[in-house]
Amino acid sequence: MINEKVNFMNQANQTQSAEKLLSQGWNCLRNQRINDAIKISQQLNKYHPNNAQAWYFTAQVALKIGNISAAKKCLNNACKIQPSHASLKIALANVYLRENDFEQIKLIISNIEKLSLTATDHNQVAMLCSQLKLSNQAIAHYQNAISLEPQNHEHHYSLAAVLRHAGELQQAEEHLTKAIELQPLDIDAHTLRVDLKKQTGEHNYVDSLNALLTKQLSARKQVQVQFALAKSYEDMGECSQAFKHLQLGSNLRRKHLEYNVENDIATMTQISQSFDQNWWQKSSKHVQEPDNTDIVPIFILGMPRTGSTLTDQILTAGDNVHSAGELNDFSRLLTERVKATYTGEIKNKLQFIAAAADIDFAKLGQDYLRSVKTQLADVGLGQKVHYFTDKLPLNFLYVGLLKKALPNAKIIHVTRDPMDTCYAVFKTLFQQAYPFSYDQKELGQYFIAYQKLMKHWQQCDSLNIHTVSYEDLVTDTEKTAEKLYQFCGLQWQSEFADVQNNTASVNTASASQVRQAIYKSSVQKWRNYEQQLAPLKQILEQADIRCD
Repeated sequence: MINEKVNFMNQANQTQSAEKLLSQGWNCLRNQRINDAIKISQQLNKYHPNNAQAWYFTAQVALKIGNISAAKKCLNNACKIQPSHASLKIALANVYLRENDFEQIKLIISNIEKLSLTATDHNQVAMLCSQLKLSNQAIAHYQNAISLEPQNHEHHYSLAAVLRHAGELQQAEEHLTKAIELQPLDIDAHTLRVDLKKQTGEHNYVDSLNALLTKQLSARKQVQVQFALAKSYEDMGECSQAFKHLQLGSNLRRKHLEYNVENDIATMTQISQSFDQNWWQKSSKHVQEPDNTDIVPIFILGMPRTGSTLTDQILTAGDNVHSAGELNDFSRLLTERVKATYTGEIKNKLQFIAAAADIDFAKLGQDYLRSVKTQLADVGLGQKVHYFTDKLPLNFLYVGLLKKALPNAKIIHVTRDPMDTCYAVFKTLFQQAYPFSYDQKELGQYFIAYQKLMKHWQQCDSLNIHTVSYEDLVTDTEKTAEKLYQFCGLQWQSEFADVQNNTASVNTASASQVRQAIYKSSVQKWRNYEQQLAPLKQILEQADIRCD
């Protein structure tokens, strides 16, 4: 009896000791005392090997120092100790997400779905499903989260975001309105609701948006509201009011960005110098066709907001082409290949570009196709896809490299009137990309550099770039689209022009617009703001870019 009491007390002290160490450890992590956190994690795992939270803590320490392999081992240990603890499995899935190991994530999700889940668990699983483009599963989990916590505004917002990408705009608006009822200062919900559809005099949220500006909002939230007001007033034809709010939002956004457009210009100049005709002819002698020629990538590239999503929707209207969205795989794998090849220290972008000229491009192409094939298999497509689109606009930086690594790739350059392009970029609030877009001078300078680089690529023999004009695409859709299909080696059918019937999920700034039939109202829209955009026009015209 005495021994049992001693053992019980020892276990209690041990548990208390683990809790104390964990408290100290989390405090160290919060205060960036990484070495102390490492020591505590070692103590925890030595003296409390059966404590799941101790292994979870050690995993977070491992992630902090970039040791993903150790993080996976620790979380696997935690999951073995507490197999019914969904949050541990979710944490493990998120680590696999860092490596784009979608097959493992799907297996983990399958195991999680067998457990009893909280609303928070459902929300986090839904986020994982969204990352894997499993829209229906994501929607189901968000709905479960709402059924468990109907008063949680975040669940309603998250569900609305997925519904928007899936094209269910009316349902999305209903859940955003509910989110705002529950949390009137949910700025993300306010702005997304405006973006769902065209605002009218009879149906708009201008009053509620203006009311938000009287609140104590962070700079980021003020920017969101200003852009939402700009969009609302433009939709209603009140152009002067629209540009006033757009300028206020852009100025505030630019104020909080650390960015120098000259760096991007220098990068594009270096690309054109490093990857010229001599490089192409010299390196072509050593490039072999990649083994994975059973699948053909179609790269849709150019400046953002030029019609790349519309082009993608037309190309993927049939069953032959799958939309892979905006992939960062090529640039990511290019970086890995350069690091693996170059023995010296790469101190800046210009050195990186110079080093990239000498990599094994056949291997890069194989890595890219292998990565995409894995992603396709993870969403159940496997060998069914023979063509896919990658519509990351910034791939215009890599045109020569894309063609070198993937000789069978199709390159589609989408263009638009220069002023319409720049205005469409200027009025869009991007999440992180395109920091040049919030100042007319920087926007003009970037556009000029982009045009110079594309002219360079077009002058290189054998790149075979097909140009699609946005204006042609919306005014003579059938003729333009048929030429596009011919270039890609695909069979055109007239019904493919009905893009509003394409049910594929869209995850870009155009997610709401592509659910409409093709419209021409955005052509020459910049002329509504000709006076306000005079600085931009002057910069472009000084570079001999026609704006009329």
